[in-house]
Order: sequence, then C-alpha cells, then structure tokens
Amino acid sequence: MHVGRPRDGGYLSYDAHLARLPACSEEDARVHMLLVDRHSDDRQERERHCHQMLSESTSTLNHAFDLTGNLIFANRAASAYLDGAETLSVEQRRAFDGLLGSRALDIEVLIADKPTSNQGRHATAPDDRRSFLIQKFPLRDDSGKIVAVGGTSTDVSTLMAGHSDLHAAFSLANDLANRDPLTGLANRPGFLERLRDALSRLDPMGKGLALGFLDIDAFNDINDGMGHDIGDAILSAFARRLEDIMGERACLGRFDGDEFLFFIADSTPEEAERLLQRTLGDIRSPYEVAGTRVLLTCSAGLSHYPRDAERAEDLLRAAGMALYSAKSNGRDRISHFTESLRFTSERRLRVFSALRKALCEDSFRLVFQPKFDISDRSRIIGAEALLRWRDPQLGDVSPAEFVPLAEANGLYNALDLRVLKLFARQQGDWVRRGLRVPVSVNISARSLQGTELVPSVLALLDYHEIPPELLLLEITETGLMNCTGEATRNLADLADAGVRISIDDFGTGYSSLAYLQKLRPSELKIDRSFIAHLDAGDGDGDGASERIVRAMLALAESLQLSTVAEGIETEEQLAWLVENGCEFGQGFLVSPGLEIAAFEALIGA
Repeated sequence: MHVGRPRDGGYLSYDAHLARLPACSEEDARVHMLLVDRHSDDRQERERHCHQMLSESTSTLNHAFDLTGNLIFANRAASAYLDGAETLSVEQRRAFDGLLGSRALDIEVLIADKPTSNQGRHATAPDDRRSFLIQKFPLRDDSGKIVAVGGTSTDVSTLMAGHSDLHAAFSLANDLANRDPLTGLANRPGFLERLRDALSRLDPMGKGLALGFLDIDAFNDINDGMGHDIGDAILSAFARRLEDIMGERACLGRFDGDEFLFFIADSTPEEAERLLQRTLGDIRSPYEVAGTRVLLTCSAGLSHYPRDAERAEDLLRAAGMALYSAKSNGRDRISHFTESLRFTSERRLRVFSALRKALCEDSFRLVFQPKFDISDRSRIIGAEALLRWRDPQLGDVSPAEFVPLAEANGLYNALDLRVLKLFARQQGDWVRRGLRVPVSVNISARSLQGTELVPSVLALLDYHEIPPELLLLEITETGLMNCTGEATRNLADLADAGVRISIDDFGTGYSSLAYLQKLRPSELKIDRSFIAHLDAGDGDGDGASERIVRAMLALAESLQLSTVAEGIETEEQLAWLVENGCEFGQGFLVSPGLEIAAFEALIGA
C-alpha cells in the first residue's frame, strides 16, 4: 500500500499485514494491522550495494584478519596482489607483511584497542618495489567486542615519485621503523625484510645462504652489576666490532637485548663458520668502557638455506635452536642446526609450559641426600635437599632439564621460593619432633641480586620456628663470582642472621681468597669432577686432580671452613679423602637422594 506524504506530495511504501485480534468477539471483530516500511529495507539494500561497489572499485587495498592472524577478507584490489586469493593462513601472510602489515601490527591494535599505521614496501616484481601506507584498526560486533583487525593499504609510490621531500620523509620514516635506535643496525622486522629479499634473489645453483644467531654470554650480569648505561655502551661497541670484522658481505641486525643476527648470501655453512670463528675470537678481546675492562664471549647458532629451511622465519627459528644448543653445551661456541634440535626445541617448550603450571600448583617435592662423616660413614651429619618434579604428562623431569629453563626464562625466583617453602615445611616438622638436621638448599645466585630473598628466608624460618643454623644456602662458585654488591650485602645479612653459606662446585670457578673472605662462607663443596679422578686405578695417579683437591683442603683449613666432597662413589675415593683430611662427604657410595620416610629411617627418627 502507499501512504501520501502531505509535506511534499510524495508517497511512502509499506507492506500491510492484517490479523484478527484474539481478544475480540465475533460481533465486534477488530483487525490488527502491521505496517512494514519497505522504504527502510530499500535504503539498507542500497547502502549495502554502495559499500560493496566502493570496496570493489577502489584502488585502495581493503583487508581484514581474524584474531588468530588469518586473512579473512580481501577486496578486489588486495586480492589482485595475492594472485586472486581472498584468504591466507598465518604462515602464508608473512610473505605479504610489507603489503598488508605484519601480525605484530595486528597485535599492537588488539592490545592498544585503537588504530595504528605503518609504512611497508612490497616487491610486485623483482625490479619493482612499491611503497604502501598501511593503516590498521579494530573491527567490532554490535556489542562492541573486537572480532577482527581491519586495514587499508594505499600505494603511495607514484605520489612520492613526484615529491622528493615527501619521498625523503617516507623513506626516513621507513628506515627508522626498521632500524635499532641503539646500535644503528637493522631491527628484527628490518632484518627479516632484507633476509626475504636476499632469499628471493639467490641463484638456485649457488651456495645458498647462511644465517647466524649470536648471543652475548651472561650479559644480564653486566647490566645488573654495572648498570644499563654501561650495558648499552657495550652493545653499541659490540655492534661496531661485528661490522668491522664481518665487513660488507654480511648483513647485520639486532634481534633483541643482547642477541644479534647476520646472514651471508652465496655462502656454504663451512665458510660462514670460519668467518664466525674469527669474529668470536676477536670479540674475546677486552672492551674498555668508562674506565672498566670487560671481557665478552659469545654463543652462536648457524642455519643454512636451503638445507635447513626455505622461508626466512623458519631459517631464523632453526638458527635460534642451534643457538640454544650452543648455550646449553657450555657457551662460547658455535652450533649448527640439526633435525634432532627440532625435537629438543619442542620438548623444551612442553617442559617450560608445564613448569609454569607446576609452579602455580605446587607439584614439586624434596628428597634428601645424606651428608656423612668421612671418617665414620654411619654418622649422618645433615643432608642436601634435592628438588624433584613429576608431571602428569611428561613423567619425571630431571632438574638438569628444568632448572636451566627456569634460569633462562626468569623463573628462578619462583623456583627458589618453592624450594625454600618445601624445606621450611619439612624442617619445621623435624624441629617440632626434636630432630636437628642441618639441610643444604640450592638457590640461584641471581636470586641474591634482588630484594625479596632475604626477607622471604627470614620470614619462613621465623614462621616455622627453625633455628637459622639448620639452613645452609648453596650457591655455585661460578654464580658467586658474578654477584653484585647487592648480592654480597644480602649474603652478609643472611650470615648475620645465623644462616650458613655453602659454596657449591668449588674449584670450577675463579674465586680469590679476598672474595672468599668477603662472602663469609661456612662450607666448601669440592666438585664431583675432581672426586671422580681420585681412584687409584683411574690412570691419573698422583696427578692434577689429587694436587688440586689437596690444595682445596689446605685452603679450607686455613680459612676455617668445613669441606664436603661431592659424588663419592667408590671405596678408593673415600679412602683417599679420609687419608687427606676431608671432613664430610655425600654420594651414591653411602646413599642417593631419599624420600622423607626413607631418610628418617636412616637417621633413626
């Protein structure tokens, strides 16, 4: 039906729907009429058509990505650059980061909950690289919830070609966005863009491309001990030294923090390793920063195209796995990627994820390895608390596997606190039952550099009414050598409170007599690597290990420190230690780590 519009003589169109009202009688039948505005539907249809035409006719690229990073919409202009595709997976989209924006840009929009923009460059042909202005913004549903990340990409190459100032400004902005401000090297996005470009230009019959991933060993200790200003100065000097050694053949970048990247096109893995060996050798030369001499070492991982991977991101991931292998095997070395590392990396990720969950759920327990009198092995004088973890899916996970992961990923404080709480709970029970069992607890030297450890230890001792002398905190000699002034003060505060300090793995570091006196330890634990060579039939005879252990025992006696020999496994080792005056020991010869009930049975509790 049509209804006249008095103001202008026009008509409005409606659909009329008639129905009898149920409450009315037959005699007084009334009808309910529902009018539906067809004009509104027509308007909405025209708007939808208009939006579609605008999207399909514009030269601007319109695109949208879901929350997991997959391309879910591309208009005709965008699809033309994607060889007709309208959707892309997260992996596929990486080849078009300079055109559609990176996943990192999407995440920035989602976190900030506001639009952002960036510049990009994309090669439409080997000799034609176009410049794009990329804008990203959140897309919301009717409730206001973000459901996708929308974007536009505008080709500004022609515009800039006629405006040298604009072109220069755009190029400068693009360069700054892809350059690390501290070192002047390419940052991660900039390096990856150059890597992709280099891979696209490689001769298929050539040597391939080598990618290196470098990490400065123990750089956190420099930042913690000398300050971030000094750390930044060292990073800048390190970058300049890399440039000087590697020359123009290598493309360099800073990945993050103390991690650096390089690639060499038309290079075999062996050629890249030789260059890297020379580089690491030169890096070991001392750095002079603000009047301080600093000696650096580096760990490095190498991957190679096409042997290890074909995509830039996969090649970088492979080099990262090789780097982790180099760090895990002693640092200051080079490791090549192998397929076995891929499994190791997947295992490490699973263990790390489970470790974070276990720290929240209290999934750990302690076993206790007895410390005994060397001259009378039946006399147990204490124990070392050893952390154990059994995961429902992974089974028993060795401390040798999860402790380095905790150290590398900033979980050492949480892990140390968990061990201390387990110790305090058990030691408190023993004290209430009248047992006095001194127990050693291993902690990370890095925990000593914070402000939380000392009050946490003292609070636990006080709450469980534990005499402080029943706790020995074990810190490795190597860890102690990297201690800052704050760590030394914390150790002094603990010693003043009556807590004893034990230096673990003694003989593997480079401690001085002055440093030992400053740290005020109560005990030296001779590392098992020396004890292992004390067997008469070992072939070492009266060799280096025996002379070193004798020197350690004499040092401990002169400083009035107790000595504990670790890893005693044979009668010959025990006899040698008795003869040379070592006081205490622990090892499988007497007992491995015992569950609480078994340990209590051993000490007659």
